[in-house]
Amino acid sequence: MSYRPGSIATAWRTAGFVLTLLVALCPAAAAQAWKPTRPAAFIVGAAPGGSIDLTARLIQNIWSETRIVGTPVIVINKPGAGNGIAWEYLNERGADGHSIAIGTTNLVSNPVIGLHKIGWRDVTPLAMLFDDYMVLAVRSDSPLRSMKDVADRLRKDSAALSIAFAPGLGAGSHTAAAVAVKATGANVRDARFVVYKSAGEALAAMLGGEIDIVSATSANIPPFLQSGRVRVLAVTAPQRLGGALAQIPTLKEQGYDAVFTNWRAVIGPKGMRREHLAFWEDALSRATKSDAWRRELERNFWTANFSTGDAARKFMERSSEDFRVLWASLGIKPRPAAPAR
Repeated sequence: MSYRPGSIATAWRTAGFVLTLLVALCPAAAAQAWKPTRPAAFIVGAAPGGSIDLTARLIQNIWSETRIVGTPVIVINKPGAGNGIAWEYLNERGADGHSIAIGTTNLVSNPVIGLHKIGWRDVTPLAMLFDDYMVLAVRSDSPLRSMKDVADRLRKDSAALSIAFAPGLGAGSHTAAAVAVKATGANVRDARFVVYKSAGEALAAMLGGEIDIVSATSANIPPFLQSGRVRVLAVTAPQRLGGALAQIPTLKEQGYDAVFTNWRAVIGPKGMRREHLAFWEDALSRATKSDAWRRELERNFWTANFSTGDAARKFMERSSEDFRVLWASLGIKPRPAAPAR
């Protein structure tokens, strides 16, 4: 047997290249191969029936019908502390890939307002799902007919109007109201915000004449709008929404430079392994491409905003900084967060 000069060295270099390539590919192959081996928990930081719970159950149903996950996905409700109890429970279950949760704007607000210590850096962002914009509504017989009327009243007296929201400080409806008031030029620190346990209670109080304005998610309003019981002054979206809300002007088109989204996301526990993260990112991506998902987006006035990986993490980082700046403008200093139990 004879060899050409350099053939042995070439053979070794080739073998080394192949080995390096295999090593590089193995983690990716492992990530694609992993899947749940028992029922997975989908944790929700709110009681059954609300929009946060609806989000999880919609995805759960899509996964069940399409068999994307391959094992049952069980929704577990853990309300309290601005979703913080749910996220604490998520991390307690460990990072074995069988637990995920719904993420909300409380991931950026809780640590600032002291509602709960767990923030977006204490979990693993899996995917941003959609933008859920808020509306500012009044009774149909209210003298407030536009945001200009609101601005005129608040500039004279920042506490002249009562503005209701639910379910607590730092909630999306609270932040949306603060953003809107700030945009009018009024002193947000003196604004008269009133907290209710639910959007239904806030709307009932407004209809009963106890409250001037309600800040609520867009999906809460159409039944009241269609019955002629409320007037919607503005939506916090960058452009008008569709369907029954197509005629509602944005804050921006009325001359107030303000946009706010009560976004929704899916998260995993802190330290989630790459193969688990890859599986759930793919499962979520496939679910959001379904017709059922698109129908629910339209029905609830949700705006698709799907992203994963670095894009999702950067979105949360920007959202966190925006909230910190806003909260500082309200004159409220960050409070110590509630400790984990």
